[in-house]
Amino acid sequence: MQLTDGEKLIVLMLSDVQKALNLNATIDPDLVRSALVGGNLRQLKWQMDGILHRNGDGGTVQEVGDILSMWSAIERGYKRLSAADKQEVEAGAGPLGRGVRFSGFDGETEREHRDVAHFFIETTGQFERFQGRNLDAHMPTLDGYRRMLSVFAPLRPSTGEPTLGARQIIDLANAEKYAG
Repeated sequence: MQLTDGEKLIVLMLSDVQKALNLNATIDPDLVRSALVGGNLRQLKWQMDGILHRNGDGGTVQEVGDILSMWSAIERGYKRLSAADKQEVEAGAGPLGRGVRFSGFDGETEREHRDVAHFFIETTGQFERFQGRNLDAHMPTLDGYRRMLSVFAPLRPSTGEPTLGARQIIDLANAEKYAG
């Protein structure tokens, strides 16, 4: 989505009018303002899929959404494990198996991914599990997350979030640390 400066000004003014009139609408004026001011139009397109149709968006926004969905399922699955299963995860996945937790993206080399994740989590309120976290991993993570996504894809049901067990979490953690 590309907007001219004039179109951005008009959209911001309409958002202000909607908010001032306290209109109940499907579009959140604060979200629109945040996306326009922060230059996050792609994230706005993701958030408003039913209106703006992101079909086929294979870019950063799609990738970050997929990574956050995967990590949400991993953390939720890990939380549900018994103490014995958590020990199995630690034994099978090494350091990545301790306190399984999404660590974000590198603030230097993966800044765009980190900023998109921040928008999803803090601005749109999606993926509330990650709210308030420091999303700067201080080391590159993207290649590992991409390997994990290839392992995660077949585990994903057509609707909802998968329930992951110890073996699946181990496989995902090992995909993160090993290419190949």
